[in-house]
Amino acid sequence: MSDNPFKRPASRAGIRDPRNATFISSLKDIEAGRHRKKQLSAHTSILRLEDLEEIEELPADEPLGQAPQPTTVASKMMAFFGPKGGMGTTTLAVNVAGTLAKLTRNAVIVDMDLQLGSVPVSLNVKPERSIAELVVEATNAGSGPIQSGLDRHPSGLTMVAQGDRIEELSTVTSDRLPRFFDALGQSFPYIVIDGLRDFSDHAVGVMDIAHLVVLVVTQDVPAVRAAARSLRLFRRLGYGPDRLKIVVNRFHKKAPVTLEAIGNALGQPVHAVVRNDFPLVEEALNCGVMISELKASGGLARDIEALARSLGGLQADAGGGRSLLGRLFRRK
Repeated sequence: MSDNPFKRPASRAGIRDPRNATFISSLKDIEAGRHRKKQLSAHTSILRLEDLEEIEELPADEPLGQAPQPTTVASKMMAFFGPKGGMGTTTLAVNVAGTLAKLTRNAVIVDMDLQLGSVPVSLNVKPERSIAELVVEATNAGSGPIQSGLDRHPSGLTMVAQGDRIEELSTVTSDRLPRFFDALGQSFPYIVIDGLRDFSDHAVGVMDIAHLVVLVVTQDVPAVRAAARSLRLFRRLGYGPDRLKIVVNRFHKKAPVTLEAIGNALGQPVHAVVRNDFPLVEEALNCGVMISELKASGGLARDIEALARSLGGLQADAGGGRSLLGRLFRRK
């Protein structure tokens, strides 16, 4: 047995980067071997609402083992996972992290998309220090925290990203990441991770040491189908509902794909919803600021704060209890 308490057994998952794996790369692959009553074209099969009913009928794979327990560092790590592009996962992760920084005065967001990370763009902050540089520093520090200064957004949120320094990527190895996050955790009570969109060794290694994995989905059939494929892999890796939280982003109560339909299709209830306000999100992105800085009393900011408190284990706002999901399911 390895002496490294953070090291994930290399043979546990057996999952490869979906960019190089065929079994999760298309609808045809995930339905291979399953007899269908009628042939569905690539353009129509994922656009019909009734297809959601068939997701739960897909054969479930046997788990490949129990996911390792999260690390015992003092911080709480939450990893945002976007199974499909264009769902606002980064915007949600950034604003949840910004809210936690505001509430606790000490939170960091780590962009684990090491080549084309979106967090610096969303925050309009150019990384001065790279993940690779900090990984080396954490390794050299032994068991101590990272001592030197990190990039900081005007809102108070600390950011860690690789930036454009792709020549350093060979330094960021999976076996070094636990020590890196342990070092961050000694300085920050909350670590929010963005940029996870596949099941590569880096991604699985990070999610294995995270306390929560937030699976973001939107109210369209392709997004729900992508979430269902991801959930199958998560369950094969041993992730249960205690580690996985489903969050519906850009929620609209009149959308044809309802919360009940999503919960039924995914076999797990929705943890929280964040309403749709595209003009406000667009303005925040254009200005490189938090949504709450533009409209602190708005419904979108309240939903994000409720989500941040829930994921962070913080007490609910005494004056609120007015999150959108809470009002939707509140007894009349």
